[in-house]
Parts: sequence; C-alpha cells; structure tokens
Amino acid sequence: MTLDQIIQVWVAVGTWVSSIGTIAAVITALYMVKRVENVHLSVQVGLMHIVIGDGSPFQEHMGINVTNLGERPVTINSVGWAIGKGKKRSFAIQPLYSPHSAHYPIELAYGKSANFLVSFDLYPDWIKEFATGFVKDLSDKSLKTLVAQVHTSVGKTVEVHPRKDLLDALKLSICK
Repeated sequence: MTLDQIIQVWVAVGTWVSSIGTIAAVITALYMVKRVENVHLSVQVGLMHIVIGDGSPFQEHMGINVTNLGERPVTINSVGWAIGKGKKRSFAIQPLYSPHSAHYPIELAYGKSANFLVSFDLYPDWIKEFATGFVKDLSDKSLKTLVAQVHTSVGKTVEVHPRKDLLDALKLSICK
C-alpha cells in the first residue's frame, strides 16, 4: 500500500468517526430538550397536621403536597380524585377548605412546593362525606384504584395513591 492509499483510508475513517460523533450529538441534544419539556412532579397525599405555634392545638388536614422537580415552571390548575377502572371510573375536583392552603392556579418553579389542604376544623365531616359520597365502596380492591390527581396547565395529569393514614381514616369514618 502506498502512502497516498494509506492517507485516503485514514480520511475515510475520519469521515466515519465525525459522522458518528455528529449523530451522537444530535441524539443527546434531542434527549436533553425532551427531558426539559417533561413535567416532573413529586406528590404526597395524606393526613397532615399544621402547628400554628401560638399554643393552640394542631390543626388536622387532608393534604396534597406538590413539588416541582422538573426544570421548567409548572402551573397547577386544580387537584382532584379518581376511583375505579375503565368505564366505571369516577372523577371529582377537590375544593380547598383551609386558610393555610395554596389556591389555584399556582405556578411552581423548580424545587417549589404547594400544599392543597382541607381543614377538618372548618369541614369536620369531610372524611365521612368523601367516603360515602365519592368513594362509596371502601373494600381494599376499590381503595387500590383511588388516586389523587394534579392537573397542570399543559394538559398533564399526575396521579398518585393516597398514603395509608388517609385510607385508614376513610375506613374508620363509616364506623363512626
């Protein structure tokens, strides 16, 4: 092989390597753009206690805590509930009953949180009315389908199952 042929082989190899590098850069850029566009929320649903700090007793609430873990701001339009599967699935929007609650709509920047609360001091029968009026069937099979929903302004709905403390309170509410 002559020197000219060796140089031509290395030019071809260089072209192939640069092509592969360009394709990898485009794929990485598309992945990064898609990742930034995604809504990423952390949501916890359960019973919460608020300590005022003025010597008054704890205030018990049903709470939905939402934290934005995505890189773009997210606007929360409402929170609600769903239960059941398929055509038998029911939906409800949760009104907020607490002076300590965030209100809709609320924009959350990266790392910011909002608590959507129902105060049992202001609405003491919420658990019983929710259990009998919306959930209705408090069997374990039915409660496994109960989810809280967080609705965003971009049409994304995040669903999360409530914690055990809220599920236990729902079961106990019909015993009272």
